[in-house]
Amino acid sequence: MRLTEDKSTRKNVLVVRDLWFRYPTSPDWVLREVNLTANQSEVVLVIGASGSGKTTLLRSITGIGELVYGGERKGTVVIGERSLNELSIDELRRLIQIVNQNAYTHFIEHSVHTDLYYSSIAIHGLTKGERWFRKVVSIFKLGDLLERCFFELSGGQLRRAAIAKAMLWDPLVIVLDEPLMWLDDEGLEEVREVIITLKSLGKAVVVFEHRFLSLLDLANRVYLLKNGTLFPIEHEQLKYPRKTSLATISDAGLSSDKENGENALHKEKVFRAIDIWFKYERSSDWILKEVQLDVASSGDNIVVYGRNGSGKSTLLKILAGYLAPMRGRIEKSSEFRAVYLPQNIYLFFTEDSLGKELRVICFQRRGGSKCVERGTRIMRSLGVDLDLSTSPFNLSWGQAIRTAISIALSPGDKQVLLMDEPFTGLTYADRLALAKVLAKIETPKVIALSNKEAVSLMPRARIYELRDGRLVAIKQEVYPEVFEAAEKCRELGISGVL
Repeated sequence: MRLTEDKSTRKNVLVVRDLWFRYPTSPDWVLREVNLTANQSEVVLVIGASGSGKTTLLRSITGIGELVYGGERKGTVVIGERSLNELSIDELRRLIQIVNQNAYTHFIEHSVHTDLYYSSIAIHGLTKGERWFRKVVSIFKLGDLLERCFFELSGGQLRRAAIAKAMLWDPLVIVLDEPLMWLDDEGLEEVREVIITLKSLGKAVVVFEHRFLSLLDLANRVYLLKNGTLFPIEHEQLKYPRKTSLATISDAGLSSDKENGENALHKEKVFRAIDIWFKYERSSDWILKEVQLDVASSGDNIVVYGRNGSGKSTLLKILAGYLAPMRGRIEKSSEFRAVYLPQNIYLFFTEDSLGKELRVICFQRRGGSKCVERGTRIMRSLGVDLDLSTSPFNLSWGQAIRTAISIALSPGDKQVLLMDEPFTGLTYADRLALAKVLAKIETPKVIALSNKEAVSLMPRARIYELRDGRLVAIKQEVYPEVFEAAEKCRELGISGVL
């Protein structure tokens, strides 16, 4: 087994030289003259805006771009000491493994034990497979998770299991695609620990990540992917660039005064959750207990913070009317309706074009052509200046969020926006841009967030923590480094078209 590191023989295990790549449907090269090196026991961090080519780079260095997408590649990719051109699919698996954004895609069986055990047997045969299974379970501390189903795991646990499964192949290189996506603060720490373990085992770890602040100290090298070309950059270019004061929050259009939080409590209540209790049928534990929440008529911003699995999404779905509480009740003004924007924002859309999305909701709300025109204006004002024939499923993450908000507001009636993790999948600059959009919208909002970096972007909100099923008001904490990182991202061009 190679799950140990021999520092005396540390060497390059991934070398990319003068790499060009394009897809068969386009004459334009997505990647141009890309150079990258990763050594044993190194973490290489790749950052860049949405649409900069990160996904294409991932596909190019792993062979997927040609084998699956039929693309054209020029240049050199060497893994270990072998050229990508001479490797079969099975040989590639044994040299380089990808852990996807959506960790669920890695598993076939329901339980952790069954999936990892039989995968190990399939890779190595019975005797060696059992040894590898025990080894990986021990190294990645999965013993307490083996009898659990994957849907029962927290985000961090799920990522850990997915990385462990990739390590069954004992590859030279592990590629992590947005490993912090959808993770709470606890899950982030779990992923950090796993990356440290991978380094100690002598693996080269290539990480593609928007939320890079918490990984900078682990990275040996950082690259910026911009306009299809990779540039090495220094850590200090990203870390606390200007020591921005809290005045930056006000300058950014995110006033830190207490007007919203205090005055909202005295306004007309349009939504009230009263003594809400809830649990799922198969669970013996209450997910929500004695939850009380009032939503005011205008300008009210409420953040519900909590770890993954704490019940935030469940609470939003109860407020939206998708779930019924087992005890307690929801009271709401007849003039207001709730609109739920899910964590995976693409699930909000049902039609094949932006125009159809607008027409459907306007028909449902009896808004007619004026409704469609209003929605189009809102979309343009929020920075989505696209042809209405565009498919919502072809939008970037930030575009999709802004489009969903525009469609929700297009009927012009009174609403409460219920938003589940809207900052996920965005660069720091794009997160700040979205926070400024939300600050300008007077429509009351309840926003579920799982990490304090994101909570910091909502300084005017009333903040509650959902802990052990109960909703508790907490003080706002502001992290200036989040605003500093957004500023630096703008300077470096690490921001997509939202």
